[in-house]
Amino acid sequence: MEELKKTRGGARAGSGRKKGGKNQGEHKTGRIVISCLESEVTMIKLHASEAGKTVSQFIIDLVKNR
Repeated sequence: MEELKKTRGGARAGSGRKKGGKNQGEHKTGRIVISCLESEVTMIKLHASEAGKTVSQFIIDLVKNR
């Protein structure tokens, strides 16, 4: 008797997650979440805007220049 070839299931060519990514060769990024009062959020955003920076870059610069 002849064996029938399975036509369902299994890996497909080109399927799955692609290797590499947008940050290939660059440093990986991270996220930090902080809790503060709404008035403090407003103050941080104001100072960042006055410095011409994003909130993230403003806080990173504050920490680096400590």
